[in-house]
Amino acid sequence: MPATRLAPDPAVAARDDEHPGLRERKKRETARAIEVAAVELAAEHPLTEITIEAISARADVTSRTFFNYYASKEDAVLGLSKAFGPPLVRPIDYVPGQPVLDTVIASVRDEFASIDFGTPELQAKRRAVVVENPSLLVRDFQTMGDIEESVAVQVMRLLTEECRVPEASRESHAWAIVVLVGSVIRLATRTWSQETRHRRPITDHIDDARDLVIAAARLRT
Repeated sequence: MPATRLAPDPAVAARDDEHPGLRERKKRETARAIEVAAVELAAEHPLTEITIEAISARADVTSRTFFNYYASKEDAVLGLSKAFGPPLVRPIDYVPGQPVLDTVIASVRDEFASIDFGTPELQAKRRAVVVENPSLLVRDFQTMGDIEESVAVQVMRLLTEECRVPEASRESHAWAIVVLVGSVIRLATRTWSQETRHRRPITDHIDDARDLVIAAARLRT
């Protein structure tokens, strides 16, 4: 017997229109529930043996809902939800008088402040699953590569507006900044995941990591 399709409740639709922030939060909660279920199952069983139905059941959603948010179980494990688009950095504005490196780190910091990373335990499980599955590792590298390319293009634009770096070396300078910013983020996420008591926001760790990375870059042996 086919399922009965109910007409949308006008009152519910009106409430959603009045509270778009609530609707967005519910979407992100659903995406996170599916992501957590996928990571946990992948940590317990070989990825090849996990089904969309099993992930959906653990997340307490239908398979149809799963596909509204993720194209595959691999995307769910990596947290790459098609409902929110690719993870790219927003446009970065040039700030006169501020070093481009500081401008980029501040922008990335603001971006991270709006991201729910879940728990360090979830991140640790995901890392272990990715390492154990070469196909996921390749996808993860590709995603990071796309983000870095996006940031590099913006850094090139900022350096052009700043007019301090010669055009011939601007691309190399831009990628040097991207590498430094990546080091800041890696160090920040590492210290954040290791903080077991009174865990501070990830943005605090980014501030600390920025100071450490810049200090280390200035060292001369």
